Amino acid sequence: MIKKPLLTIGVLALAISQAAYAKDDDKKKSKDAETLDEVTVSAEGVREELLPESPKNAYRLPVSAANITQTITREQIQQFRPRDVFQLLDNATGVIATQGSRKGFSGLTIRGDSNFRYIVDGAYLQPSMASRMMASLPVMAIEEVKIVRGGSALTMGPMSGSASPGGAPVDGFIIIRTRKTTKDGGQARVAGESFDGVKGDLMYGKTFGDQEDKGYVQGLISHQRTDGPGQPLDTPQTGAGTSSSFNRSSIRTDGMFKGGYEGNGLMVDFMAFKDDSSFGIPNANIHGSGSGNWKMAPSRTEIYAMNASYTWDDIHTTLINASHSTNKQHFIFGGPISADKENLNEVTHLNVRHNMDIDKTRVMVGGDFMHWDAPNGQLYYEGIQREEDTLGWFAQVEQKFFDDKLTLDGSYRGDKVDVLHGLDYYAGGSQPPGGVNSSLKTTNKTLPTATFFNVGVGYEFIKNWKLIGRYGETDVSSSGMNVTAGTQLKEQHQIKAEIGIQGQVTSWFNPAVNYFHRDAQNELNLYGYSYDKKVGAVTSHVTCQAANATSNVTNNTTPFDPCYSQSNTVRDGFEVTSTGQIGSNTNYNFGWTSYTKLNNAALGTTARNQVNMSFGHRFDVLGENFNLTGAFKYLPKYKGTQTDPGVWSGGYTRYDFGLGHDFKLAQFPLTATVYGQNLTDERFETSSGVQDVGRVVGIEFVSSF
Repeated sequence: MIKKPLLTIGVLALAISQAAYAKDDDKKKSKDAETLDEVTVSAEGVREELLPESPKNAYRLPVSAANITQTITREQIQQFRPRDVFQLLDNATGVIATQGSRKGFSGLTIRGDSNFRYIVDGAYLQPSMASRMMASLPVMAIEEVKIVRGGSALTMGPMSGSASPGGAPVDGFIIIRTRKTTKDGGQARVAGESFDGVKGDLMYGKTFGDQEDKGYVQGLISHQRTDGPGQPLDTPQTGAGTSSSFNRSSIRTDGMFKGGYEGNGLMVDFMAFKDDSSFGIPNANIHGSGSGNWKMAPSRTEIYAMNASYTWDDIHTTLINASHSTNKQHFIFGGPISADKENLNEVTHLNVRHNMDIDKTRVMVGGDFMHWDAPNGQLYYEGIQREEDTLGWFAQVEQKFFDDKLTLDGSYRGDKVDVLHGLDYYAGGSQPPGGVNSSLKTTNKTLPTATFFNVGVGYEFIKNWKLIGRYGETDVSSSGMNVTAGTQLKEQHQIKAEIGIQGQVTSWFNPAVNYFHRDAQNELNLYGYSYDKKVGAVTSHVTCQAANATSNVTNNTTPFDPCYSQSNTVRDGFEVTSTGQIGSNTNYNFGWTSYTKLNNAALGTTARNQVNMSFGHRFDVLGENFNLTGAFKYLPKYKGTQTDPGVWSGGYTRYDFGLGHDFKLAQFPLTATVYGQNLTDERFETSSGVQDVGRVVGIEFVSSF
């Protein structure tokens, strides 16, 4: 299904490239001038590697990806004042930040999908550990967050492996770019909040050189702590005569260093991040599981990344991203489990790509390699080493026609996963009989290559109005998986499609309407295990016992064979968004996500509608500057799980507001802000039994110097 379109696109790309290369230099210069006009300015100044059209942007997307991406800017981050990355992302269109319990931390669902990857300054993070690492990343350090939905950005990194080999492909990326100073100076921030919350950040940067040959160094330190609510959960767990607390206390200390150089066609940046933290893992009420005051202490993360680009000439640019991250954590288990666990994860990732910008043609080719090692296991499989190598390769072609009014693109990716140590199938909480001694342990298994294919179109049919569409297919083979005798698994196939219109009516009304379709066929589901059960001298064979019924089985003989079911999931829906600038002092963002079709796994477990809105407004009173910021989110009730008909998630409207005053203190500009989040004090659940902390109020002081 994929090979024929790829061959066509390859031939087309070659022909287009040769024709485009023959264009004269005057047109190239004209195009360069047009590109230079598209300049955005961040809080730190102009950053060329963030410009959407720049070949130095390691995450440059084709024109047709506009309707599947959303960027949260530094200005918006300051408006939201989030406690972490997940609370920040919860303000984005179609996003629900889920609160984790037991061994998992926060997560995301975006349009009902949940299999996302995180990239921080080029460092590709292992997905099972990324949520824990993101809990420590200070939002003060972030310049922008780009949400790439739909899994159609095939050049970012591995789209399979690292979580569940042979499982579902990646649904998208969360790309985080940290701040980079472009002038001497810094910023300081202190805040006090409810639940004995204290936050403090200090950042300073120094530049050197001139415009043609320049560099910088920058440092940031951050500290944050909170106790969390002291009262019991609303519907407490029963047993032992006590009620469960929220167990939300945390202490976090972080440091980040950055440095870089730009000149003679070379741009290189280095980043080092380190944290020392401890977290109380949220307890669940009667709806969920995981109470017992579990802790993670200490939790230590290290991320080292290098990003470089070299511009050879007007056409060729080469980019390299190299990173290494480690995450060391000590679990302290409460409740009936007495043994503590150590988790250690190490990831090394290298991505190399080459961009060719030939007049109206863009060609990108490259590849990446990732090594992941968890020597003593993780999550529900402590004691079983998990180690994988993932090798990927990709190509992307984009071509403009008719005075740039029409843009076509196509991309392809292949991923080959080598499971060096691990299990044949991973499912949280569904351990096979035998636990770490299970016969399902495997070594040196190469999975069939997963393939990904996308095409897209962008068409400006009226000035400032575009029609945008994308179509993609993914194939992940299930062959080679350890299955019950006589069971034949079908190839997993996924289709994703989008079509939308976006434009500008006035400066205060820039609407977009986008329809999306996701059809996942033959998705793997682990039902249970078949095994031989020995009681005394009698041996009997158990066929496909449900996974949760086998976890405590003893006196078994091997082998244990997993039993799978496969199902199709369809989600159709649309998004309506609008942004605008009202006058010179007011801005807003609005988003509404609604589903028109949900079936199978998506039916009932996905909220039918979701609305987000945020705004910022500056005004003067008696010559003094003030700014009012606000955000609200509406999420109706939806089933948080298919296994318990009494469990519902969502069902809330959250209101956040802030009022700030700008003034000077000893010649330094200072902004003092009082703010409140979840002002109506709703204790909603976004995952089974895990309640929000409710109303948070605080005061914040930010000074630039």
